[in-house]
Amino acid sequence: MALVADTGATSSAATTADGTKQRRRVALAGVITVAVCGVALAMSGSGGSLMAARSAERPRLLSSGKDEDDCNSGDYRKRTLKLAYEVPMVSLFRDMKGQRKHEASDVIKVDDTIYAVCDSSWAIAKFSDTLPPLGWENTLMGDPRRESDDSGYEAIVHEAGTFYVIRESIQMTERDKFHAIIEELRDLSPKNYTISKQCPSEFEFEGDSKGFEGAIAVRDLDFEVVMLGLCEGNHCSEKKKSDKGHGRIVAMKKAYNSTDGSCEWKTIRTIKIPKSADFKDYSSITMDSMDRVAITSQEDSQLWIGNLNGKTPSGLWDIEAMDFDNDDYDLYDFPKNDQCMTVYCNIEGIHWINEHMLIAVSDKMKKSQDFRCFDKDQSVHVFTLP
Repeated sequence: MALVADTGATSSAATTADGTKQRRRVALAGVITVAVCGVALAMSGSGGSLMAARSAERPRLLSSGKDEDDCNSGDYRKRTLKLAYEVPMVSLFRDMKGQRKHEASDVIKVDDTIYAVCDSSWAIAKFSDTLPPLGWENTLMGDPRRESDDSGYEAIVHEAGTFYVIRESIQMTERDKFHAIIEELRDLSPKNYTISKQCPSEFEFEGDSKGFEGAIAVRDLDFEVVMLGLCEGNHCSEKKKSDKGHGRIVAMKKAYNSTDGSCEWKTIRTIKIPKSADFKDYSSITMDSMDRVAITSQEDSQLWIGNLNGKTPSGLWDIEAMDFDNDDYDLYDFPKNDQCMTVYCNIEGIHWINEHMLIAVSDKMKKSQDFRCFDKDQSVHVFTLP
């Protein structure tokens, strides 16, 4: 999933009458939206026509616990992300290589270049951070139809010249055994890329739909790469996925079998995400140079920002000491429409651009979702913090 960007992030706090410092719950405002992995979509409005069709009965809201009073409370601006700009992903590329859908699942920024993956494609999307439509430098690297099945790519990470892409949860040869597959890619070019390694995770999932949904990489005290995989479901589980506020991150380190030379990402430990990230699901993760971690929820259309502890003065990480500061966090909403309804329904990737801005990508809307989700799906977005 996400590359550790050299950025920082600011936070705000309020002081109560008794001197207690409290974090403000903030809503993210979109800055950039681009369809990264989507089909050529016509953007449809979600405003006035809806008002005309509205009856005395309040329409079904797409985000839990939200209504018009929430948007009119006076602090909407302080707790909502601001959209800077956005584009459908399909608008970026001159050569689509026959790819007709762009179910974007993660995004990272390396220098001035954006890389994104889609769980529907084996190609790696590369485009300028200015998001120019039909830009000559924008390209899909590799064959979107490398294999007959969809890629299942849910995360992309860059560390020391190597790209890691993570397949969420794949059924292995043993019956009912599901593990993530981490591919290491090199020599990325407009035509292709080289797969240097494919290693499964030791961590086992209950099925193929609630595996790793994002990731970041750090270096441990031995200067070896440790992958921090974000579980989509609460408790890293499909059975307990609805038990909100129990997010988990799995720390893994690659090991080799001395007998046959095979590789596996061995589990070091599981890290709890604070309950202040009270989400139904966890869709992406990124960390900046100030160790500020941002985690998104697709179902709740929210962004949580908190501090990860465990970095030593040398810049290396003590994995056993890793934990989050439970008392220091911010919670933001992605922008609503003019009736305070969720329109950013499918945020699946997030990455810091700088200390005030983040880039995000959206998956394809689901058949069960309201029509309001269509306008923003399969797109790239840029947001600023309030």
